[in-house]
Amino acid sequence: MKTSTLNLVFLLVFSPLETLASDFASLTPGKNEVLIEHDGLPRRLIVTTPKTFDRQSAYPILFCFHGAGGKAEGQSNRWSPHADKRGIIVVSAEAVQPLAKWNFVDDFHEVNHDDVGFIARVVEILIEQKIADSKAIFATGHSSGGLFCYRLAKESTLFAALSPMSCGMVKDGHEPDEKTKPVPIMQVIGDQDKSFNGSTNPKVTMYSAEERIEVMRTFNQCDPEPVVVEDGNEIVVRTYASPSGIEVALCEIKDQEHHIRRDLRDRADFIAIDFLLKNKGK
Repeated sequence: MKTSTLNLVFLLVFSPLETLASDFASLTPGKNEVLIEHDGLPRRLIVTTPKTFDRQSAYPILFCFHGAGGKAEGQSNRWSPHADKRGIIVVSAEAVQPLAKWNFVDDFHEVNHDDVGFIARVVEILIEQKIADSKAIFATGHSSGGLFCYRLAKESTLFAALSPMSCGMVKDGHEPDEKTKPVPIMQVIGDQDKSFNGSTNPKVTMYSAEERIEVMRTFNQCDPEPVVVEDGNEIVVRTYASPSGIEVALCEIKDQEHHIRRDLRDRADFIAIDFLLKNKGK
């Protein structure tokens, strides 16, 4: 879907990115800015392709979602280096501004934007245009973006695996139901994060990290005994696997709060993307 002339002019004047793509079909190697209309609103994405991007090939896609108050640039800068390292396309989506928060559950924010429909439409376009490998669509997100990953895991069948980060999971909102397909999921979180032990406010109650892993482990019929792997003294990964190969993992980072120290965050990102990519087509 092409952007309007007005939006193209705006982006040409103000976009610092290497390439302006009027739609996904005109993507070029490196960073591109794409604006599509969904539900009557312009929606912005930064799409980073590998330097070796070949329009004749289909690529794994990593969606990344910013935290509350953020914009697409933050997660794009964080994850775009993996485009070349892993041969993937990184899509940093932006929540409707100025609210700048993902609709991770209806009626929590003052407006219920159709973020699930927006992302589903982007995936549809990427597959239609043979840019995306339909069996290798992944998602990650920080804080509000991580919560949105849990909603996508419940309501969408498009993703091969997801890795929500530094976030909670909504009780009576994010639990899988009869329409949910089993999907590999890795929670990345610091053990001093505000949502590690769960939380409650007048609108939502969040599961603790252990509780949400148990919810997903049970739904995916994973073995109750995890494989435990330590990365140095700071990171512990507990992975639960089902007989069919579906995995649920908790990547716990010691002594870290909501914003994880940069070097540890980068190490956890590598662990998460390894988890996602190995679960292609599950």
